[in-house]
Amino acid sequence: MPHDAAMNQVGGVPPATAAGGVLSRTAFRATFDNVRLAIEKAMLTLGPLDLSDEDASTIQIVLAEALNNVVEHAYSPEDPGDVKLVLRHGRAGLLIEIRDRGKPMPNGRTPDGEHPADTASEFSTPEGGCGWFLIKQLARDMVYDRENGENFLIFRLPLGRSPGMGN
Repeated sequence: MPHDAAMNQVGGVPPATAAGGVLSRTAFRATFDNVRLAIEKAMLTLGPLDLSDEDASTIQIVLAEALNNVVEHAYSPEDPGDVKLVLRHGRAGLLIEIRDRGKPMPNGRTPDGEHPADTASEFSTPEGGCGWFLIKQLARDMVYDRENGENFLIFRLPLGRSPGMGN
């Protein structure tokens, strides 16, 4: 799939947030290559925010972990389905919304995200281990639900502050 056909962003890169704080809405087929492209596009969209290196790294890590989980667990390689990514910016930080129509999360909730060193041998990482541990350490106000056959995960990343400072 050509780069332009794989990704669809509503609007251009705005110098400021649009109504409702929406910076971008992106939809793409759930493949690892498209996740990489979606993250690249997200970081370009966030350019006007003049993010610190730490904030930019945090955003990239959390997006990669969350979006790759959709590719790996919600869909199958034979039927990748679509992913929707919405980025909003406001005083509380960056609000990230991810939607898909793949399989629901086990037990209808996000994995616990235990520290991998607490649950794994040196040769294995448990399902829902390191990725969810990172997401839950870095993100705030996480909500997961499934409605009308659609999964949605929404969370906030505080910008310009250390995640461990109660933000």
